Order: sequence, then structure tokens, then C-alpha cells
Amino acid sequence: MTLYHLNRKRGEESIYAKYIAIGLGLLFGLATWSPYIGTAVAVGYLAGESMAWGEWIGGIIRWAKNLPVLKTVRRDGLKYGISKIALKFSKIDTLDYHVTSLFLRGLYWWLPTLAPLYWALDPFLVTMSILFLASWFPLSVLMAESDGQQWQNAEYIYGGAQDVVIGILFIAALLETFYA
Repeated sequence: MTLYHLNRKRGEESIYAKYIAIGLGLLFGLATWSPYIGTAVAVGYLAGESMAWGEWIGGIIRWAKNLPVLKTVRRDGLKYGISKIALKFSKIDTLDYHVTSLFLRGLYWWLPTLAPLYWALDPFLVTMSILFLASWFPLSVLMAESDGQQWQNAEYIYGGAQDVVIGILFIAALLETFYA
């Protein structure tokens, strides 16, 4: 089972986030021959893959269906965190706000997950991987078809993007470990 499928399962039941974290930790721990990197990747995934993105996904979905964007539910969150940063680039309750917020949320998800790989792989490759996955978070929602299953379709698209990036990083880790 790939991240393509597991990302959808993670969206349904939170226990799958723990399975993914363990899998990624084992994958990169073995590929780099470093239990420290493997543990840091697993812990980073659990830290980054937390809640708090539904409001922004919902905003993009409503925009894609030509429905009025609902006013932000968590007005208290506008004083700090991702919302505060996103408001520096866009106005509240616009498509730009939701896309920017989801991009920043993607950074928050993948930076702690992949940052341990800076010690094992080319920093440029790791940085581009983080930025690619952060960008694909809102793009996957925009690309998903609006057939009533847009959120689920977006999770499949994003899982596919994760498969590509994790696959590239895994191969790079193997090459770095065994041919360096």
C-alpha cells in the first residue's frame, strides 16, 4: 500500500498517520543506516501531520463549486499562526487566503518530517521536496474534480505527489548511503 492509498486512509482514521510515521521512519532509517534520522522523520511526521486544515480546504472547495466562501470559523486564530502569516499576503476569506494558508500548512507538515534528511542528503533536494509537497497541498484540492468527493479526490492526488517525492528521496538516500 502506497502513500497514495494511505493518505486517503489517514484522512478517514487518524491511526493511519501513526502507521505512515512508523513506515517513513523505518524507510529512511534503513536507507540512511541511521536510527536517529529514522526516528526524527517519524516524530517530525507526527508533529507536522496534525489537525487544522479543514477550514482552508473547505474554502477552496467552495470556490471551485462557485459557492460563496464562508466566513472564517476560527476568528481567534487570526491573531497568530498560519492565518496571521497568510493575511500578510491576502485578504481574509478569499481564494488567495485559503491557498496561502494551505501552502503554509504544508510547510508545517513537511518541514519537520523531511528536515532530518538534511544530514543525509543534498540540502537542495530536501528543500525542493519540502516546497513541492507544500505547493501540492492546495494544488491537489484545486485539481480534484468537484463531484461531491473533492476532498477525498484531493487526498488521492496529494498521496500520489507524496509517493513521487518519498520515492525520489528514498532512492537518493540509498545511492548516498551505498555509493558515497
